[in-house]
Amino acid sequence: MHNPYVADLGVPSVHLTFAIRERTSLWLAEKLIEGAIEEPAFRRIVLPGDIAGAALAARVRESRDALVRYLRALDMDDIAVVVRRAARTESEYRT
Repeated sequence: MHNPYVADLGVPSVHLTFAIRERTSLWLAEKLIEGAIEEPAFRRIVLPGDIAGAALAARVRESRDALVRYLRALDMDDIAVVVRRAARTESEYRT
């Protein structure tokens, strides 16, 4: 959160902000699934009729199951190296 305050608007003020790269569990989850785009199970097209119709629950279930399989197959030591590198080098983050 960034909310500077100046007590007297008629007096010049200097404002200095430091950004601290906080990481969250959501950020870690994003790192865990980054490679999923390479997996065929995640490249399957979801038809417009499946989004609007009763088939949506089945598509969501299939995606969840594919994600669980993908996550279980990951080597946590390898992922830790990737995450550590990202934590040190990423200057922008979304979460």
